[in-house]
Amino acid sequence: MRLRPLTLGAFAWICIGGVATAQQMPKVDSERQFSGDLSVSAIYDSNFARSSSVRAALRGIKPKEYTLRPQANLNVVQPFGRQVLFLSGSGGYDFHRENPRLDRRRYDVQGGYMASLGMCQAAVVETFRAAQSDLADLDLLEAKNEVRAIGTTVTAACGRPTGLGVSAAVSRIDTKNSAFVQRPADSTLENLSVQLGYANENIGRIGLVYSYADSELPNRIIPGRPVGDGFWTESYGLSVGRDIGSRLTVDAQAARTRVKREFAPPGLNQKFTSTTYAGDVTYRIGSRLSLNLNGERAVRPTMRPGKLYDIATAGQISGQYSLGSRYTVSLGYGVQDVKSNVDTIALRPIITSSRTHTGFGSVRYQQNDRTALILDVRYIDRNTNIPDFNYSSTRVAITAQVGF
Repeated sequence: MRLRPLTLGAFAWICIGGVATAQQMPKVDSERQFSGDLSVSAIYDSNFARSSSVRAALRGIKPKEYTLRPQANLNVVQPFGRQVLFLSGSGGYDFHRENPRLDRRRYDVQGGYMASLGMCQAAVVETFRAAQSDLADLDLLEAKNEVRAIGTTVTAACGRPTGLGVSAAVSRIDTKNSAFVQRPADSTLENLSVQLGYANENIGRIGLVYSYADSELPNRIIPGRPVGDGFWTESYGLSVGRDIGSRLTVDAQAARTRVKREFAPPGLNQKFTSTTYAGDVTYRIGSRLSLNLNGERAVRPTMRPGKLYDIATAGQISGQYSLGSRYTVSLGYGVQDVKSNVDTIALRPIITSSRTHTGFGSVRYQQNDRTALILDVRYIDRNTNIPDFNYSSTRVAITAQVGF
């Protein structure tokens, strides 16, 4: 019997930062796949330091940077009857001309096992990631830091394309930092989520979602409490989705999320309740033009020592247009607001609020099925409560890609 296309991702949901969002797994179907590509990117960044010139000098960073990034991408799907093994990911290296001490490997690999039994499906997914930190995420003077993450997700779902369906997911992700001063940002995130859903061609998809996430930061030693710090979130929410004709697709999730800290300095709240959400709307005009609008509000562990979590609210609009069979043009604009707590009695100024505006565009030239050339331009402007971390940056990247 041929394995029907696996649609576990349509049912499996996982809570990230207090909002239930679809678990990001490769699309796995019944056909054997083996594909990949090799690419080389040349990147110019007008403000690689992601800060003021004074702050860049204190860190020993030259703001203008030229980066060469060779990379390999691979996607493998191997079915065995009603079971599938899969592997997808990328690996490469960043070479910096002006700041060679930040040369660093980077990889993002995901692999696992999926099985189908009648109307039920299950999956186990392992994730491995590592890269040099974006300097926008580092408040301290130390700039050399590799962030490594290892995660495991187990999902199970039962349901048919029409009618009731139920799914559950458990996950754990451990994040480590190589720089000693960044180790207070090491974290372990464990998550449990359950969804009861219903799908119908006329009304679309609707689901009730519950999720619980526990974030532990064991290296955040607080005076008088030498066991680290952490917080948990609990969410009750509703997810909806619908395809309206062949042009419009709408997906949205909203939840009431409770956040409780294990410890709070005197005078600060230890818990609060907030609304979290995520939404995505895609509109297609013919076969050439598509428009996308998405937004979210989420609670996430922060990567910055001196803080425990970020409340991030973001929105983005983008469009893509195909000029014939070879050229594709993309444009977009996004804005993100981040509010952060202070988890200890800070001995230095802490970024507690920021707003980032991003404009971007790209042109892709597809010579044939295997060869492509991509031009990507991006402008970023960030303002924070600490002027030293305000910056604007223009990034231009040219990528040559050859598939196999």
